[in-house]
Amino acid sequence: MLFGSGSVDRTDKEGIKRSGAGPNEDCSVMLVFELGGVQYQVRRTMRGKNLKADAQLLGNGEVLASSERSVTAQVEKVLGMDHRAFFLSVFARQKELSALSALPPAERKKLIVRMLDLDVLQAVIDNIKKDERDEKKALQFVNEQLLTAEGRPKREVLEAERASLEEDLKALHGQLDDANRDVERLEEELEKAKGQKEWVDLKEKEFRQRDTRLSEKRSELKGLNERREATEREIATLKGRLANLPELEARSEEYESLRIAKESMEEARVAHEGRALLLGSLQQNEESIERAERAITDATKKRQELKDPRGSLEKVSENLSALDSEILDKRKDISVAEAEVRGLQRDVKGLEADRSEIQSLGPDSVCPTCRRTLGEHHTHLVAALEEQRREAEASIAAQSGEIDRLREELDILQRRKAALEDRRKRLQEDDRRASDLDARLEQAAANLDSLRTQRDSLTSELEAKGADDFDEDAYRSLKERLPGLRAASDRYKTLSGEAARLPDLMARKEELDTSIALRQREVQSLEAELAAVGYEEGELEKAQAAHTEAVRAREEGYGEVSLKVEAIEHTKKRLDDKNKAIAEIEEMERSVEGRARKVQELATLVQVMGDFKQNVMERITPTLSEIASELFDTITDSRYGGIEVDDNYDIQIYDGGVKYPLSRFSGGEGDLANLCLRLAISRVLADRSGNDMNFLVLDEIFGSQDQVRKRAIMETLNRLERRFPQIVLITHIDDTKDMMSNVVTVKELDDGTSDLLV
Repeated sequence: MLFGSGSVDRTDKEGIKRSGAGPNEDCSVMLVFELGGVQYQVRRTMRGKNLKADAQLLGNGEVLASSERSVTAQVEKVLGMDHRAFFLSVFARQKELSALSALPPAERKKLIVRMLDLDVLQAVIDNIKKDERDEKKALQFVNEQLLTAEGRPKREVLEAERASLEEDLKALHGQLDDANRDVERLEEELEKAKGQKEWVDLKEKEFRQRDTRLSEKRSELKGLNERREATEREIATLKGRLANLPELEARSEEYESLRIAKESMEEARVAHEGRALLLGSLQQNEESIERAERAITDATKKRQELKDPRGSLEKVSENLSALDSEILDKRKDISVAEAEVRGLQRDVKGLEADRSEIQSLGPDSVCPTCRRTLGEHHTHLVAALEEQRREAEASIAAQSGEIDRLREELDILQRRKAALEDRRKRLQEDDRRASDLDARLEQAAANLDSLRTQRDSLTSELEAKGADDFDEDAYRSLKERLPGLRAASDRYKTLSGEAARLPDLMARKEELDTSIALRQREVQSLEAELAAVGYEEGELEKAQAAHTEAVRAREEGYGEVSLKVEAIEHTKKRLDDKNKAIAEIEEMERSVEGRARKVQELATLVQVMGDFKQNVMERITPTLSEIASELFDTITDSRYGGIEVDDNYDIQIYDGGVKYPLSRFSGGEGDLANLCLRLAISRVLADRSGNDMNFLVLDEIFGSQDQVRKRAIMETLNRLERRFPQIVLITHIDDTKDMMSNVVTVKELDDGTSDLLV
C-alpha cells in the first residue's frame, strides 16, 4: 500500500489479487492514516488482464500525487524513508528480525546512517571539499596567469614593453613634425604648377578654336569639291542610261500582262495547298488511331492477367489479423507458464531449505514452531519434504515441456505470418499496377474517341473542298519569268523620272564652282590667324604633367602625415592596452592573497566538519546501545548484562560480565537482541523525525520465544506505548491474544476469501 509494486519481494503481482478473481477483474486497496496533523488517503489499483498499476494520494482531501511512481515518491517524502528503511526499522516482518544484523557491515552502517539522517553531514563535507578544490584550481590559475610562457613575471615584461612604446611614441611625434614641414613646401610648389597650367590652357583653347574654324573651312572646301565631282559623274552617267529607255518600255508592258495572269491563278493555288494539308493531317490521324488501339489491347491483356488483387489482399489482411491475435495469445500462454515455473522453482528452493534444516536438527531436536521433540516424525517429515520437492520438480519439467511446445507453435505461426506479409506486399504491388492500368485504359479510350471524331471532321472538310483544277507547271513557268521582267519594268519607271533631272544637275554644277572659289579665300585668312597665336603642340600636356606630379607629391606628403598619425594612435592604443594589462596583473596579485586565505579556511572547515560528523557518529552508537540494553534486560528478566552496538552496528551481548558476539547465542536470544535493536532504532527515529513516526509493526516475532519471554516482550511493548501509541502485532499464536488490548482476527472462508472479526 505505502511503497507500491517496487516493495513486493515475496510474490508477483498476480499473487496480490483475491483468490478466485477473474483475469480481467480490477484489484484495489485503500489505506487511511494520520501523520503530523494531516489525514492521508492512499489508493492503489491494478487494472485489466495485464495488471497495469495506478495510484492516487490525498492529503486532507487534496490530490497530492496521481500515478504509481509519483505516489511512491510522495509517500517516501512524507514518511522520511523508503520501503527498505521502513521494513528495517518500524516494520519487523516474519523471520526477518535479524535482517539488519545479517547485512554486511558497510551496507548496514550506510543504511542506519541514512535512516538517522546522518548522511547529510557527509554531503556537507563533500560540498566543502569541492569548494576547496575549486578555490585551489582558481588560485593555481591566477598564479599561472601572472607568469609568461617562459616563466618570467608578466608585470616586469609588460612594464618593459610600456617603456619601449613610450620611446617609440616620442620618436613618432618628431617624424610627424618633419612630415608637416614637407607638406607646406609641396603646397607652394603645387600652386606654381597650377598657375603655369592655367596660362598654357588659355593659349591652347584659343589655338583650338582657330584650328577648329580652319578645319571646318577646309572640310567645307573639300566637301564642295567632292560634290562638284559627283555632280559631273552623275550628269555623264544619266546621259548614258537614257540611251536604253525604248527597250525597257517594251519589257515593262510584258511584265504587267504576266503579273495580271499570275494573280488570277493564286486562288486556285491556295485551294490546292489546303487539300494537301488536309490529306497529311488525315494520314497522321489514321496512324494515331492504330497506335491507340494497340495500346488499349496491350493494357487490357495485362489487366486481365492481374485478375482481382484487391479481393485477395483483403483476405490476406484478415488472415494476418487472425495470426497476430493467435501469436499474442501464445506469448501470453508462454508468460503464464514461465511465471508458474518461477513459482515452482521458488517452492523447490524453500522445500530443500526446510528439508536440510529438519535433517540437520536430527530426531532428538525440538521443532522450531511447536517446541516439541521430533522423534519418529523426523524421518517422515524429511521424506514428505523430499516427496514434495520431487513433485514440484516434476511439475517444473512438465511446464518446461509445455513452454517448449508453445514456443514451437509460436515459431510456426511467426513463419506463417512472414509468408503472408510477403504475399501481402506482392498483392499490394499488383493492386497498384491494376489501378494504374485501369486509369491508362480509361484515358486511352477517351483519346481514341477524340481521334475518331477528328478523323470524321477532316474527311468532311476534304470532301467540301471539291475537285482540284490547279495547273502547277503553268503556274511555276509564269512565276519564273516574272522576276526578270519586273527588274526591267522597275528600271524603265526609274529612268522615266530621271530624264527630267538633267537640267537641274547642270545648274547645280555652276553654283558649286562659285562656292569653291569663296571657301579658298577664307582658308588662306584663317591660316594666317592661327600662326599668330604662338602655341606649340604638347605644351599643355607638359604643364598638366607637371601639375599632376605636384598634386601626387603633395598627396604623398599628406599620406606620410596620415601614416605618422596612425602610427601614433596605434602606439597610444598599444600603450593603453599595456596599462590595462598591468592594472589587471595588479588586481590579480591582490586577489592571490585572498584566495590563499580562503583555501586555508575551507581546509580548516573540512577538518572541523569531519570531527563533528565523527562526534555525532560516536554518540549514536552509545544511545542505541543504552536503549537496546534497557529493553533486552527487561525482556530477559536481567539474565544478561546488556547489549552493546559497535561502530559497525554489530550486536554484542554481555554474559557474566564478558562481551560475546551474537552468533554465540541461540536463535531465540538472537531474535530478542535484534528486536531490541530494531526498537531502539525506532525510538531514535521517533525522537528525531519531524513526521511524528509513532508506530511499530511486528510480524510473527514470537516463533522462537517461550511463554515467559513472550510475556516479557509484551510487557516491554506495553511500556513503549507512550513512545509508540500504535503497536501492531501479527501472529498465529492464540495464547498471545489475552496480552493484547485490541485483537483483529482474519478468518478464511469456504470460497477462499477472507473476513475480519474485531
